[in-house]
Amino acid sequence: MTGITILNPKVSQPVAPITGATRIADLKGAVIGFVDNSKQNADHFIERVGALLRENYGIGANVTVRKRAPKDELAAGDLAELVKCAAVIQCYGD
Repeated sequence: MTGITILNPKVSQPVAPITGATRIADLKGAVIGFVDNSKQNADHFIERVGALLRENYGIGANVTVRKRAPKDELAAGDLAELVKCAAVIQCYGD
C-alpha cells in the first residue's frame, strides 16, 4: 500500500498586508467603471446596478468594458478607460 500525501494549506512565507483603496467620499457625479466578464447575464447585472447607482447616489455616468471571454485579461485600451473612473465594479454573470 502506498502512503497518503497530506497538503498543508498554510502559507509557507509571511505575506505583507496591503492597504485597500481609499473610499470615495461622494458618488454624486462620479464616473463608475464596470467590467463585463462576458458571462450570461453580466450585462443585465451592470444595467441594473448602474441604474440603482444613478437613482440612489447620483453617479454621473458609467463606463463598461467587456472581455471577449471570462478567462481573458483586459486590453490596454480597456484599462486606459477604467483608470479614468472613480471606482470599478467587476461583474460576473451566470
